[in-house]
Amino acid sequence: MQKEPTLSPDENQAMETSGEENTTDQNTNDQTEQPIASTASTSADEEGSHLSDTSAEEKKEPEENEDRLMQNETAPTAVSKPLIVIDFDQLTLEDYPATLQKILKHDQWMKLGNHVRSLQERFDQAFLSLLQEKKEAFIEAGGNEIDFHFAPEFKKEFTLHLREYKRRKSEHFKAIEAQQKVNLNRKKEIIEEIKQLIDESAHDNTTYKQFKNLQEAFHSTGQVPRAESNNLWQTYKFHVERFYDFLHLNRDLREADFKHNYAEKLKIIERAEALSELPDIIVAIRELNVLHRLWKNDLGPVAREHREELWNRFQAATKNIHHRKNEYNKNIDNIHEENRRKKEEILLAIEAFSKEKPTNHNAWQNAIKKVNALREQFHAIGRVPKNENKRLWNNYRALSRQFNQDKNQFYKEQKVQEKNFIEAKKALIDEVTTILNDPRWRDHLNRMKTIQNDWKKTGRISRRLSNKLWEEFRSLTNQYFDRIKNKTSAMSAEDQAKMTAQNNFVEEVLKTEAPTTPKKLEAFIETQLEQWTGLEPLANSPAQKKLLQHLTGLWEQTTLSAKDKTSQKFNTQLGLIKTDPDALQREYSHQKKKIDEIATELIQLQNNLQFFSNSSNENPLVVEVTSKIEQLSKAKENLEEKTNAIKSLQRSLRKQEAAAASEEGTTDQETSQE
Repeated sequence: MQKEPTLSPDENQAMETSGEENTTDQNTNDQTEQPIASTASTSADEEGSHLSDTSAEEKKEPEENEDRLMQNETAPTAVSKPLIVIDFDQLTLEDYPATLQKILKHDQWMKLGNHVRSLQERFDQAFLSLLQEKKEAFIEAGGNEIDFHFAPEFKKEFTLHLREYKRRKSEHFKAIEAQQKVNLNRKKEIIEEIKQLIDESAHDNTTYKQFKNLQEAFHSTGQVPRAESNNLWQTYKFHVERFYDFLHLNRDLREADFKHNYAEKLKIIERAEALSELPDIIVAIRELNVLHRLWKNDLGPVAREHREELWNRFQAATKNIHHRKNEYNKNIDNIHEENRRKKEEILLAIEAFSKEKPTNHNAWQNAIKKVNALREQFHAIGRVPKNENKRLWNNYRALSRQFNQDKNQFYKEQKVQEKNFIEAKKALIDEVTTILNDPRWRDHLNRMKTIQNDWKKTGRISRRLSNKLWEEFRSLTNQYFDRIKNKTSAMSAEDQAKMTAQNNFVEEVLKTEAPTTPKKLEAFIETQLEQWTGLEPLANSPAQKKLLQHLTGLWEQTTLSAKDKTSQKFNTQLGLIKTDPDALQREYSHQKKKIDEIATELIQLQNNLQFFSNSSNENPLVVEVTSKIEQLSKAKENLEEKTNAIKSLQRSLRKQEAAAASEEGTTDQETSQE
């Protein structure tokens, strides 16, 4: 019976990275590019060996030498996209709690330890500076230093999030440690089960299947504590070899196992040979290491006559790939220089956005997308010459900071403009509301149209608030124009009541039989108009138009001349609006416009007459023009009489208002004296 191996502490240290693979997470700093990593994966008797060396040691039995396949050079670590990018220069103290909370919510928060440490250091420095400023201001204001206290909410939140991070980190490592102990115990149990299989007197097909299941279970069980890893692996390997030495299977089963292992190792060799043609040597090295682990851990021996052949072929493919890697390393300076050139181009592209600043929101959004894409490209590019790394990184930070400052300044100004636009929109909404509440709201039609145009000129604001204000504004303006169109449902309750009373009054007037003699009809019409005025009629309402049409039509039933009928109709119209100064002014403007039009036409006609001589009076054309001038002159006189009548009414109204105001002032004075 062979004795189980026991390793010394020195051997343990030398063997740390052999056997079962221990992986370490390599955190990449966003600001510093990591060099190509080199990790050892050798056993104690392999320490210092390399596949490119041809020594007598390599001529050992291939199966004994398989543990040397894992090379002490692994693929360079590719620069990966950062999990979270934090622009510390743009963070305010109030932003730190939310940033730390974002890290805690990330599904790979354990890989962001560098970010957390940077956040804590920068926060402590900034807060200490702020605390000192607050304290000095407190003392200068006359406060006692012992009474000073400054504990803002963001400080409490940041401390709570940091405490939560440390708690979760502690629990994470405790869980890993506990799981590693469980894995260690499980692997020890598997080794004991393999030992029991070896000690069995008979080895048949069932025993071999149990052995293969135990092998699979051993490799699928997770990591164990590093201090135990190497001894555990050597013990496992020792008993696996013992099992094969003492295995007494039937010839067919053993040959089947050899055949299976031969086929699988042949696949590994063919894949390794194909990797030598792979353009990306970094990917080739990484996959080669995977093939070595498969060869070493997952496959058993092959028939002795094939061992050396397979081993030499696999070794040759491995040497070829490592030779290519060495050539790659020789050209690393050229690669670094090419990376430097690419980064310089990206920096120039970012700088262009700072020189030609966007002037509107859409342009800024496009610029932000493009700059973010350039930033990702910058981080994705590999290493650069060491003496250029710091300069490039400082330039990148300076350009990013400048771009962010320009962006923040633009949106800061946009916020000021937006505030003014919001105030302008709210002022228009308030004005529309005031017009709707005005009893003479119908007189503001032109102003309402102007307000609608002014709204379009107030400028853009955020979509959410814009939609809200627009709905409010549109609702109010629709209500106004619905009233103009006499949609009763859009009127106030008071206006609806007035409209109903006026409609009822007009219907009664239409049913009443009016006298036909001029004097009695005039008295009848005056009575109706007085009653109508008492109803506080709505200007230009359908009821008013209907009443005016009916009352003026009554004059057609009298025996008056056409001229007198026209005069009475106009008097009736004035009687309907005589208490409404705005309506009187509109009618005056209407008549005045007609007078101006007739005056212009008269001037044109009189100018035309000058082209005819005195002897042309019998000319039909002259007669026609002269007749038209007389008609227009009479029409102008009639219109002037109307405007004079309107002016007389306006003066009368002003006198009445002045008298009422004087009487009211006298009453107020007497009341104050009492």
